[in-house]
Amino acid sequence: MTDTSPERPYLSGPFRRPTILVFAGLLAASAMFGGWAWWHARQGSQRFARALAAVDAQRFDRVQRELDALETTPGYTVQCHFLRGVLLVQQQRFFPALDEFGHSVDDPELRVRTLLHSGEALYRVQNFQAAIGLLVQVLGTEPDSIDAHRWLAAAYYDLGLRDQAMRHMVRVSELDPSDARPHRLMGLIQKDFENFAAAVRSYRESLRRNPQQADRETILLELAECHVKLRQHQDALAALAECRPAPNRWALEAECHYGSSNLVEARRRIEQTLEAAPANLRALLLQGTIFLDEGNVEAAVRVLSQAAAGYPKDYTVRYKLGQAYRRLGDSQNADEQARIAAEIKQLRLQFSELHETAAAEPNNADVRCQLAILAGQLDRPDLARVWFQAALAINPKQEQPQRQVSGGSQPKTKVDAKEEP
Repeated sequence: MTDTSPERPYLSGPFRRPTILVFAGLLAASAMFGGWAWWHARQGSQRFARALAAVDAQRFDRVQRELDALETTPGYTVQCHFLRGVLLVQQQRFFPALDEFGHSVDDPELRVRTLLHSGEALYRVQNFQAAIGLLVQVLGTEPDSIDAHRWLAAAYYDLGLRDQAMRHMVRVSELDPSDARPHRLMGLIQKDFENFAAAVRSYRESLRRNPQQADRETILLELAECHVKLRQHQDALAALAECRPAPNRWALEAECHYGSSNLVEARRRIEQTLEAAPANLRALLLQGTIFLDEGNVEAAVRVLSQAAAGYPKDYTVRYKLGQAYRRLGDSQNADEQARIAAEIKQLRLQFSELHETAAAEPNNADVRCQLAILAGQLDRPDLARVWFQAALAINPKQEQPQRQVSGGSQPKTKVDAKEEP
């Protein structure tokens, strides 16, 4: 007899019990699938979080392991593009990295990270202006992004925009009180611009932050040179005492002793320097100066002529050699040296003026080419290369910088170049 009692209507009919069993099975399966999906999504989220932590820690082997697992996780396509881009940057395959970042830059959670790593990639291919554009966007969202400030400082420095570079280096030093590098570079810039007192402060702060940094000795020598320029000879000697014995140290010590009127010790250091490095400009110039002071003009001409042969574009050498010839009564050679000295002085003046123009015109590639040419005329190939690179970063199609930077061939990291697979 069929049960039709009103108390249990849902059990009525011949098919009710099997239907309930099927329904219960479907509920169980749905719960199992939902649980599996939830667990899988949780695993993916955790893996990606670990991958980001590994990126921050520069554990790229761990990044690769997490990426391998995420490749088969549904819903993580954008995240995989980002992680592949990070790994490609580390492999110095910058253009494929930028392609990968193009798939993650619009993701709200990854946008800032994508812009930061894209800025690094663009800097690496010397597209400094594009790098700056992306990194400024990073600071618009995260004004205390220390990596963005670091890359901006580097990009501005390479474009010859030292004031902008200095601002970002100052901010890096504020955000990371343990980092000695910003003050090291700030000191070098200040020294180049003959702001010796500020350079001394920067060098000392760099050494305070990291007394055993890799280029400690170079910093000490530059610090001592600034002290010499400021006539702080005892401070210079104290810095030099921490350097290993070498010609550059002895030559600077000779200048300190000369400045302190200790001629005996100055001569001893000069002889020590020239015995080890006969062409040392600082020692030759000081020796010629001492000969002039003593009235030994013929010896001064001999030494200063040697210095001029090795360093033909040094203004001080030419000026003092002209003085020596004048005192020797050789007007012809004196006039010739005075003429050369005047030409060098004019080149240096032009260089200084063009440098101000470059600072005021950050997109002017031509003025950077002119600075590079002047640097070459002043026998500063290191500066010439820097300015040619800056010009090329602004206008990759300029032929002269390409020849100078790459030795006649177009650089492979040019902005419009193609990356090899």
